[in-house]
Amino acid sequence: MKRLTLIFPLSIALLTSCDHDKFRPVGGKGGSASIMVYPQHHGDPTALDSVTMYIKYDALDAPADGKYDDSVSWVPGSGGTVPNGTFTGLWNGDYYLFARGYDYNVAQRVRGGLPFTVKAQQSHSVTLPVGEESGF
Repeated sequence: MKRLTLIFPLSIALLTSCDHDKFRPVGGKGGSASIMVYPQHHGDPTALDSVTMYIKYDALDAPADGKYDDSVSWVPGSGGTVPNGTFTGLWNGDYYLFARGYDYNVAQRVRGGLPFTVKAQQSHSVTLPVGEESGF
C-alpha cells in the first residue's frame, strides 16, 4: 500500500508537468496544406511580369542571409494572366513569403514579403503586396 501511495502522486506529477500546451508547430514540407501566392503592385496584379516567389519555412521574418527554402517562378503565359505561385506539401506552422519581379507600368523592379501561418491542412490563398525597390 505504501508503494501505491508513492506511485500515484509521482504519476500525477509526471503527467501534469508535460508541455503539451506549449507545442508549437514547425512549418516545413511533409503535410498536405498548400499556399497559393498572388503578388500585386498597387492592388493590380496584371502589370507584373516575370515574378519569382520564395518561401522560408518556420519563419515570420525574412532570412538575414537571403536564403529561402523553395521558390516558384511565373512568366506571362505560364499559368493564366494573373501572376501566381503555389507551394504544396506544407505542415501547419509559420512561413515567410517573398516575391520579386518587374512592373512594366512603372518600369521598375518590385519586391515585397509578409509572414503567413498555416493553421489547417487545406489550401490557402495569400495576396502578397509588392512595392518599388531601388538597388536590387
